[in-house]
Amino acid sequence: MSHETKRSEWTISDLLVVAVGAGLGLALGYFAAERVGRVNTKRVQSAIQRWKQRSGRPSASWSEEDGERLEARVLDALRRDAVLGRRAVRVRVFEGGIVELSGRVAHPSEVPLAGRVVEAVSEVRTVLNHLLVTGADGSVPAVAGPNTPRAARG
Repeated sequence: MSHETKRSEWTISDLLVVAVGAGLGLALGYFAAERVGRVNTKRVQSAIQRWKQRSGRPSASWSEEDGERLEARVLDALRRDAVLGRRAVRVRVFEGGIVELSGRVAHPSEVPLAGRVVEAVSEVRTVLNHLLVTGADGSVPAVAGPNTPRAARG
């Protein structure tokens, strides 16, 4: 069989499969370049540690630097949002990717929006969303509990 005979055996579906494969390859390459950037030993080790965390294996340790980096990524994600970027949202990061949001927002729909934005950040495992809505969440009256003296319970 000559080279020309092989070319004539290509069908439209074969070409379509090759084109789709090339397109997916380019898209994945672009995504990988955005996520990875410059590759060095430190970044590879960090990626392996993140992979271990996602797969349920405990990481070797959680450093203060890890918390600061995660906090910076969460704050960047909130600032990039058109609505949340104008709100005073405080972020606190705990060991293991637990992120607490506190502060006030202007509308009730912004509370779950902030949670979704933060959950989309890599390495965030849990979001403790303690955001309050200005005007809707006023001061909460104290409720008598088991540690309140009997005279105060009424």
